[in-house]
Amino acid sequence: MRVRSFLPLALLATTFALAAQTPAPRPLVQRIGAALDAVPAIDNHTHLLEPSPFRPELQATAPVLLRSSNPIFVSVLKERFGVTWAASRGEDMDTEALAARKVLMERLGGEAAYWKDHLALTRTAVALVNQEWPEGTNGTTLRWVPFATTLLLPLPAESLASRDPMTRADLGRSRDALMKLLRLAGLSREPATLDAYLAFVDAQLDRWKAQGAVAVKFYDAYQRTLVFADVPRARAAALYAKGRRTALGRQDYLALQDHLARHIFLACGKKGLPVHIHTSHGGGPFLRLQEADVRNLESVLCDPRYFGTHFVLIHGGAPQHEAAAYLSANKSHVWIDLSAMPFLYARTEMVRALRIYLLFSPERTLFSTDSPGGPLVPAGAEVTHIALSRHLRECLAEALAGLVEDGVWDESRALDVGRSVLQGNARRLYGFP
Repeated sequence: MRVRSFLPLALLATTFALAAQTPAPRPLVQRIGAALDAVPAIDNHTHLLEPSPFRPELQATAPVLLRSSNPIFVSVLKERFGVTWAASRGEDMDTEALAARKVLMERLGGEAAYWKDHLALTRTAVALVNQEWPEGTNGTTLRWVPFATTLLLPLPAESLASRDPMTRADLGRSRDALMKLLRLAGLSREPATLDAYLAFVDAQLDRWKAQGAVAVKFYDAYQRTLVFADVPRARAAALYAKGRRTALGRQDYLALQDHLARHIFLACGKKGLPVHIHTSHGGGPFLRLQEADVRNLESVLCDPRYFGTHFVLIHGGAPQHEAAAYLSANKSHVWIDLSAMPFLYARTEMVRALRIYLLFSPERTLFSTDSPGGPLVPAGAEVTHIALSRHLRECLAEALAGLVEDGVWDESRALDVGRSVLQGNARRLYGFP
């Protein structure tokens, strides 16, 4: 017999509505929402398996909806793990929630059963999990997306790392990961020539796919511009050779990365691996909005050489919603990912963004949460995933209802679009059954 220690999803939805004191939805919203609640989602972007310690001292610097005091997080924390939120309790809430999580996992029969239960609770058929290595993913309901950014660091990168402390830490982890990949490929250091390194990159993409990767992710917006210049092979080869002798300056290293990235874009198209790219504002104080602007990708997305590669604009280019929507609307290989926006935008703002994406590109909009672990919510990713899944479903129903009321679609067509956003579009993109 299946044991549950939480409220059913429908009752959680009621709890969220009461906690947030939102008005009762219109009948059309209710009908669309009820119909779509029966549709399991494919969550295009999560960090479900990424542990991170709770740090309540960071609350005041975070967006309001990502703070642990968000009523939907408070409700989930209580109903899923039996923990009562209070600002004064700090790390005690995290300790209690993690203890309750452990008890629930044991009661359900182990980690695999726990995640099966969690995904059933959130109406999630498949969650794509972003992480460096495949551990914890299962190739069915938890699917792996490794970091292609790691492959852009074949040489020591002090000129990039010196930019800020976060970049230094991220690049250190990425370089360590790359060196591990090289060792696993039988290499003690980076290959002697650019051509040899690109051969390693191509083989690594194949290895990732064989290990279960369904896409690759670039998070370079945190470290550099999203402008990837078209750098000739000869120049890139000269820079690679130079970088093996002496440290490259920042502009030279970026030019080498530009060539590597474009090579990976093309290779992923040939290998059937969609390319996820962070295209939004983000965590931490160092990301530069002008460099992370989704419009910086135009030179790649508009280039016919890359039309065979599927690009997913992670976080929907926020706050440049319309620019991202336009890039997707006019290009069948460009997709919109809704992740992160559910913890950045309240209902009104989220519905407005959804309307733009649905008007421009309903066939290539992907349901996704970016459910993070700590440091802002006790117990981490499971709490945020339950809450954000519900919030995004409610916003999707309201956006679709508004478009019906505006005469864009009838109710039947709106439901078809909602089902596609929840899972149909992702099934086409990734070839899931």
